[in-house]
Amino acid sequence: MRKTRSSKVLEISKRRLERLKAINPPLQTSEGISVTDYEASINQLESMEAAYNTSVSDLDSQLSAIKVKEKSVRDQRERMLQLVAAKYGKDSDEYVAAGGIRKSERKKPQNKTVSSEPNGNN
Repeated sequence: MRKTRSSKVLEISKRRLERLKAINPPLQTSEGISVTDYEASINQLESMEAAYNTSVSDLDSQLSAIKVKEKSVRDQRERMLQLVAAKYGKDSDEYVAAGGIRKSERKKPQNKTVSSEPNGNN
């Protein structure tokens, strides 16, 4: 699952806003930025972050649904091949056409033989 976002800038700005609101009279910069403007910017950032985190949660939910469906389709795929094998046999052309590998063409596991030759390190 994806990680939701938390903004350090937002947390620090909220604390700063609380302190600025305690100052009387309210502050205003020479550029016309007031505590009210600062608060509006903080609220906007908070809304954007909440929308992002909601989107991440929605995507995670969709991804979970996709994974469940993939498992279901994978199981159906295996059952379909088993059905063809049961009806026509694992050496049939139909089985190969369905994506199976003929039983007679499968690689057989080979036993590893241990060499008992002397090293010659005397």
